[in-house]
Parts: sequence; C-alpha cells; structure tokens
Amino acid sequence: MNLDELEKLARVVRLRTLRDLLGVAIVTVAAFGLASALELNERINHWTESLELFQADELRTTLLVLAAALGWFSWRRWTELRRELAMRVELEADLARSLEDNRDLTRRSLEVQERERKDVAHELHDELGQYLNAIEIEAVGLRSRLESGSMAAESVERMRGLARHVYEVARTLMYRLRPVGLDEFGLEEALQHLVDGWQQQRPEVRYTLAIDAELPELGEALNIAVFRLVQESLTNIARHSGARNAAVRLSRLNGEGLRLTVEDDGCGLPTSLRPGLGLTGMRERAELLGGHLHTGVPEGGSGTLLDFRLPANPQGDNA
Repeated sequence: MNLDELEKLARVVRLRTLRDLLGVAIVTVAAFGLASALELNERINHWTESLELFQADELRTTLLVLAAALGWFSWRRWTELRRELAMRVELEADLARSLEDNRDLTRRSLEVQERERKDVAHELHDELGQYLNAIEIEAVGLRSRLESGSMAAESVERMRGLARHVYEVARTLMYRLRPVGLDEFGLEEALQHLVDGWQQQRPEVRYTLAIDAELPELGEALNIAVFRLVQESLTNIARHSGARNAAVRLSRLNGEGLRLTVEDDGCGLPTSLRPGLGLTGMRERAELLGGHLHTGVPEGGSGTLLDFRLPANPQGDNA
C-alpha cells in the first residue's frame, strides 16, 4: 500500500466515522422522541414494579453507564486508530523518501560507473592500443633485418603474436567497458555488433535483432541502458537457458515510450528459486529510468520472455 492509498484510506475512515456518529445522534434523538411520546419510562416502571425484589428498576442506570462506557471506549479506539494511521502515513512517506534517495544514489552510481568505463576504454584505446601497435611495427622492422629461420627471427615473430594477442584482449575489454560503436554510430549499430558477436561465439544458437525504423530521439542514458539490458539478457541466455533461438526487438510504444523484448526458447525461469542478481539488476536499471520489467513465456509456450517498458525521456537523463 503506497502513500496515496494510505491517505485515501485515512480520509475514508474519517468520513465513515463522522457518518456513523451522525447516525448514532439521529437514532438517539428518534429514541428520545419515541420514548416521550409513548411515556416509555412510566410503562417500564409499571412492568418492573413486581420485580422490585430483584432490583430490576436499577437496570436503566446500569445500562446508561454501560452506554457511556461504550461511547468512551469507541472514542478511545477512534483516536488511537487516527494516531496509528497518521503514524503509518508518516512512516510510508519516510520510506518513500528513503526509496527515492536510494534510487537517486543508485542512478548517480551508475552514471559514475559508465563515465569511468568510458574513460578507461578510451585510455586503453589511446595508450595501450597505440603502444601495442608501436611494438608490432618495431618487431616488423627488426624482423626484416634478421636472417630468416634464425632464433632471433622466431623470437620476433613470437613477440608480434603476443602483441596481437594482447591487443585483441584489450579490444575485448574496451568493448565490454564501453562499445565504441555506441558513441560513434549509435544504438542500432552497437546492438547489431553485439548480436553478431554472440552469433560468432555461439554459432549453434540463432540470434536475431529487429529495430523499428522510427524510434523517438534517445538520450545517452537510455542508449546505455538499452545496450546494457540487451548485453545482460544475452549473457544470461548463453549461461543458463540452453536455447537454440534468441530474439531481440526494440520498438516504439504508444506515445513516446520504448518496448524492448528479449526472448528465447530455452528452459525458462525457475519457479522455485529467487531471481538471480542479473535479473534483479536489469529490473532495477529499468526502474531507475522510470520503466519496468515483466517476465513471462513467449508465444511458443516455452523459454523466457523479458519485456522492458521504458520512457523515451527517462528520469535522470544526464549521464
């Protein structure tokens, strides 16, 4: 129950209490009028005259005290209920503020993380990449001055191979940290390169990507979020699903929103276990942008469907 629902409940309780009090007042006035018209007190005295031995005529005073005590008891419960509702509304408001502060902190943490990844990727490209290329060029020059088949020439060739290997590792790290295509060519090319990379790594799985021709203008935060969601989804498919087909689709929702779906025909999500960190992280990333994630089963009846709904103008789009 959220804060708005609690405040609405408090208003409903107050209205119901006032209505009930009004009903009690009307019934009391009506009872007084009826008793006066029928001279009910005299009739009761006449009926209980023969029961004087049992003090039955004192029941009226006893009932009056009981009615007053019940009224006091009801008033006490009502004031305590109001106090509890007010306290709960205040606690819910504090919780909502804490949750928003936590989301803002997480959002800023992700922004800092993405900036650091971008800086590290550029450093790897500008520094390590250039030095590795320089090492290979120097090795080529040195190789040309050595006798073919000599131990020195073979050592130089091994140096060239090691330099190329380290450069390929650095390229993989750079892409995982910050895909260059995302900044240079846009989201569509980056996603296509990502899907093609998985297709090369796992040729036994059929990967497909479909992107609507007309998407709304996306900011940097949303571009990064969509890419990371697809990246994590495909990683989970490769690790856990055992799927033969995986499909990614990015489309436009009614209005200015986006819909990202990633589905496979694998073993599906376990029903008896808690969701893993990957799924939880994707859900939190979507919620930080003001969106949400639904999980389900594709139309084929087997596998996993991840359905992300994201606003085109996400919260905190200043990464």
